[in-house]
Order: sequence, then C-alpha cells, then structure tokens
Amino acid sequence: MNDLDMVRDLRSQVRQSEENDLRGARRRVLASMAPEPQGRRLPRLTVRVAAIGVLGVTITAGVTAVQTLRTDGQGKGTASAPAWLPVANVETLAKRATAAAARQTDVYPRADQWVYVKRDFYSSPKMLSESVVPPVGGGRTGSRYTAEMWIRGDGKERAQRIEGSKTITRRQGGEDPRLRFDPAYLRSLPLEPSALLERLRKDTAGVIPLPETRAVSLQVLKILQEGAPAARLRAALYTVLSQLDDVSVEKVRDLLGREGVGIYTDDDEGIRQEVIIDPNTYVLLGGRRVYVGGSESQSPYGTLPKGEVVFSVAQVTAGIVDHAGDVP
Repeated sequence: MNDLDMVRDLRSQVRQSEENDLRGARRRVLASMAPEPQGRRLPRLTVRVAAIGVLGVTITAGVTAVQTLRTDGQGKGTASAPAWLPVANVETLAKRATAAAARQTDVYPRADQWVYVKRDFYSSPKMLSESVVPPVGGGRTGSRYTAEMWIRGDGKERAQRIEGSKTITRRQGGEDPRLRFDPAYLRSLPLEPSALLERLRKDTAGVIPLPETRAVSLQVLKILQEGAPAARLRAALYTVLSQLDDVSVEKVRDLLGREGVGIYTDDDEGIRQEVIIDPNTYVLLGGRRVYVGGSESQSPYGTLPKGEVVFSVAQVTAGIVDHAGDVP
C-alpha cells in the first residue's frame, strides 16, 4: 500500500467539506488572526478542520523503530495515526498497520539472545478452583498475576518466572507447531498475507484439534501474545485475521485499562475471543475471552452472566536481552 491509497482510505471515513463549510471556516480563521482578549478560544469548527488537515502529514511521517517495545506508556516511538481516528473493520486496521510497519526496521535476536515478554493475567474466579490458580506472591493465590517469559532466539529453550518467585524455570523448546512462537520460527514465516495464511493452515492441520479457521486464529493469537513478532509480521497476522470468517472490531479496554481496538470472533459456546491492538502503534496490548451468551446449561460457561471476562492478558513489556533473567 502506498501513501496515496492510505490517505484515500482514511478520507473515505470523513464527510467531505462543502463550500459553505469552507467559507465559514475561512472567515473564522481570518477573524482569529486579529488581536483578541486573552482567554478567548478558537471556534470548535476551526479546530476540527485544522485537525483533519494535519492527518495526511501524520500518516506519512512514519514511525520510529526501537528494539525494546513497551506498552505500559513508558516507551518511545511515534504513531502513524491518532487514536481518535475510527476503525471501521479489521481490514482497515490491517492496512494501517501494514503502512506503518513498512517504515520500520524489523529487529530479531541472535540465536544466543532471548526475547523477553512480561504479561499480566486474569482468570475469572468463577471458572477456576484455587488449586489451579498460580501463586501471586507472599504465599497467596488468586485470579490475577504477572509472569515474565524468555525465549531463546533459536527456539531451543524457554524460561519463565511467576510473580512472587525468584526462581526462573527453564525447559527445552519443542517442534510442535502449537507451541512454536520462537524467533527462529517467526523468521521462517512469509510476510505476504495469503502465503502466511496457507503456511499457518499447514502448520496447524492435524495438530490443533479444531476446525481450520479456529486452529489458524488460535495460532495467530499465540504468536501475537507470546512471540512478540516484529512489525511487518504483526501486520501480516492482522491481515490473516481479517480474512477469516466472522471477524469484527470494537473499541475496548485491556486488563490494564488501556484503550484499544479489539479484533474478535464469537465461537459456538458463546465465547468472544478478542485480540486488543493499540490504535496508535498497532502493537499488541493483549487479549480477552468474554462470555457473550448462548451456551447450553451443561456447558462450563452456562452459568456465567453475559459480559463475564473469562480470561484476560495484557502485554506490559517486550524486548531483546542477552540472558534469561535479564530485563530490557
């Protein structure tokens, strides 16, 4: 996609100005240039016209690539489009993410380096018994906790540390496509969306015991949440999601209260599976599983109220480090 296509896509969502609008706006702009008492504000229409005019500049300004990605509001970088710009559908979001990613340099770890990801988790107490809820610290258990994860660049080893523990648990990586989201695997994935979709179909066929579309969406979610993919692959994964059936978008907040765009699909058990995207940078904020109703009474979700968040995860920080146990 080039810049002109991007601008046309964005302009299609804005009502085109008529001559009366422009004449009135021009008159008010000229009037505002004259000396006036302190504290007087510009008319609202003038500000709105000015904001729309800046949009094209913002889009073509590009983004700054950084090796360490922070989604907790402490990171650096520029946005390719402002958060207030509405997203009509998944395809629109994928196009914007692709345009932004084209101006970034993808950074992958060396084989002996590690990808670090820190995430917050929440599980509904209505769905879990205390015996299966991870420790939260101080000997307590609960439905919300934080975990840090490290993945070697060659995919041969992983490590994890749960909140409240000083112990880093290591284990060897596997070749099962359900479990592979390491940098070596991600670098092998094609960036062209149709080729990527076919590759994911092949990798999940006969391995993830779900219908093809569900298996692919599950693998995409796993890669986004745990693999911390580089910008171009991330955008291609969004495009893959846009090509699956029954996928929509909505404005939501993640586990940390950050505003994002939720890409979601509803399954047959009444569960909405949602990926939450930052509307400025298009990085992953997290994901949710929400009960939207329709389960049979014998289903494990059948007794839940509509709108119950069954599971939620928020990505706090991701980056590249030299050793397991290091943080960006």
